[in-house]
Amino acid sequence: MEKIKRPESYIGISGVINPEQQTELEGFADSLGFSSLRRRLMLGVKATHKTQFMDIENKYGADWYPVGENIKDTITPRTENNNSLYIAQAYFDIDLVGDQQYRDDFSRKIFERGATWIDGIQFDMLPWHTHPAMIQFLESLKQQYDAKIFLQCHKNAMDELGPDGVVEKLKDYAHTIDYALFDSSHGTGTKLDVDKLQSFIEPAYASTDLQSIGLAIAGGLNGDIVRSELPAILSNYPDLSWDAEGQLHPATPSGARPLNMKVVQEYLANSADVIEKL
Repeated sequence: MEKIKRPESYIGISGVINPEQQTELEGFADSLGFSSLRRRLMLGVKATHKTQFMDIENKYGADWYPVGENIKDTITPRTENNNSLYIAQAYFDIDLVGDQQYRDDFSRKIFERGATWIDGIQFDMLPWHTHPAMIQFLESLKQQYDAKIFLQCHKNAMDELGPDGVVEKLKDYAHTIDYALFDSSHGTGTKLDVDKLQSFIEPAYASTDLQSIGLAIAGGLNGDIVRSELPAILSNYPDLSWDAEGQLHPATPSGARPLNMKVVQEYLANSADVIEKL
């Protein structure tokens, strides 16, 4: 039987807030030859309960999390031959996420506001491992919006289920998600734990039930960590995707945490370099 092809691999940057950042990042990715490396640039736009459901600023500020209607203008509409992925990264209120009406209303708001640019939605900290209703929720989203679905395998799920348990549970979602993102840090910038992630990646890759899903890692990534830690895991799983966020947003003297383009460029350049050396 012919092996099912996984979705295209990507290198992600989370916390984009305006087209100027988008243009600079896409130009730099093009200069690094992402297309020839068979990698897409994924640009993640944050969409949390406070900033996109309540429409108020959160503790990290608007330099990182667009507030209300401003999310409409974070990304310019797609142009022909664009190699990027534009993803809204959603974080639902943990106390409300069990309410179907809340999930539907919040999702609709995100897709309506991102209508000109959104390719898909990533769910961070969704209780998919404990709430069977999440399967139908993601199914309905994919059908209604024809969107790519990125599901974060977060610390709670990883710790509670372990590698084999996570893989077994993911099989229930295999027909509806496009990517599974293994991330035990969740934006805290905690250094990537390669050994822990590899213990999950190995059985996920080995599962024939998950061979249609793209697999990704995140958590504490920056240029130095990409160069020092990723070659070992990429040697076994060369089509692995990855995403960085917290370490790309170091605090300025004022306390704001916008994307630091120098830090981001080092991260992208080192990402391209490790792929070229595979």
